Amino acid sequence: MKPEKKKVLVITGVFPPMPIAEGDHIARLSQGLAERGYDVDVLTSTKADGASAPGCRVHAEMENWNWASQSKVLRFAQTLKPDLIFIWFIGMAFEFHPMISLLPTRLKATMPDTQIVTQITAPVGVRPKEHPFLTRANLKLSAFTLGGGNISYEYGTILRDSDRLIAMAQPHLERYAEHMPGLAEKAVIIPPPPLIPMSVPGEVSRLKGREMLGVPADAPLFVYFGRLYVGKGLEYLIRGFAKVRAQVPQARLAIVGGAAPDYFKSGWSVDDLHAIAREEGIEDAISWTGEFPFDTDAGSLYLRAGDFAVLPFSEGAALNNSSIAACAAHGLPVITTLNERPEPEFVDGENVLLVQPKDDDALAEGMLRLLGDEVLAARLKAGSAALTDRYFSWKATLDSTVTVFEDALKTGVRELA
Repeated sequence: MKPEKKKVLVITGVFPPMPIAEGDHIARLSQGLAERGYDVDVLTSTKADGASAPGCRVHAEMENWNWASQSKVLRFAQTLKPDLIFIWFIGMAFEFHPMISLLPTRLKATMPDTQIVTQITAPVGVRPKEHPFLTRANLKLSAFTLGGGNISYEYGTILRDSDRLIAMAQPHLERYAEHMPGLAEKAVIIPPPPLIPMSVPGEVSRLKGREMLGVPADAPLFVYFGRLYVGKGLEYLIRGFAKVRAQVPQARLAIVGGAAPDYFKSGWSVDDLHAIAREEGIEDAISWTGEFPFDTDAGSLYLRAGDFAVLPFSEGAALNNSSIAACAAHGLPVITTLNERPEPEFVDGENVLLVQPKDDDALAEGMLRLLGDEVLAARLKAGSAALTDRYFSWKATLDSTVTVFEDALKTGVRELA
């Protein structure tokens, strides 16, 4: 007799076709968990496509994530009676509303035997100040009612009352630990793998990608990969590339990805980037792909076309950046930016070339350096392969996630005994 499948409820505010990498990631991860033998239900927003995670039951039922919807989430979980609840958390995915930050405690109060694992995809918590007075008042009342210490303004009781926590990078885990001493004892780091279907490596794919981009076969090509929004440092990249272009007129830049919604309400627009390119006089040297279908190998073909990847994050790079995973998995030498909390896995000049963030001169210098140093480019290419082998594969991600789940489930059984 086969053992009964463990029931997993995934709670996520994002899911395809929403234009955000976290949505693509949790859909693929949910599908992978189902393939590993879990019985997976996904509770998500009404905008989700239920067919995005084969093998899972997708319940696209949440119109909002607020105090009024909290009871709906609790009822759903109580009816399903899962063995484990997996919360996929980033503030913007839940409208920055504090309800989600207290959910682990609410769930534990009604379902004490259910294990809760939360994955925080980036250090972007909830933002109570952006909500009306009654929302903030309810938060204070709820926090008082829940009692105890280690209730965070940004993360509520997620850090305290989740049985296991998954971070995507060491600098992020360090930030979370500032809100709760001893957090590392129940936390692990699992970086994201590439989120796009992979094309066949080789010259045929390289030339096909260049044809799609409209780039000559022999032009040095730098590639930015990822969705476009504030914080990606693209304004510095374009200005830096203009300086490269002045010295290497045949150089080209591909900006691969579509514009994401302005979750941070910054007023930022992709039109600003086009304006900078026009001001710099390099419109004809940049290929813009816009949004491309994530269920095809188009994104992979664009990456095969490149000679180098440039990822100029304004806050610096970390292992959680799925665009780094995608570029490394395609064997590209990667230029990226230094984090104020340096990512220990990134070694400057060995597996990445690190430059200062928000600095177009530094980016230009790095790009020109790679163009003129074949030994360095080859070393970074080998470093990308090593990072991929260790971190950036779906097998590695699923193996690590399953280990966390099984450890949590075993601990829950021991506690019951």
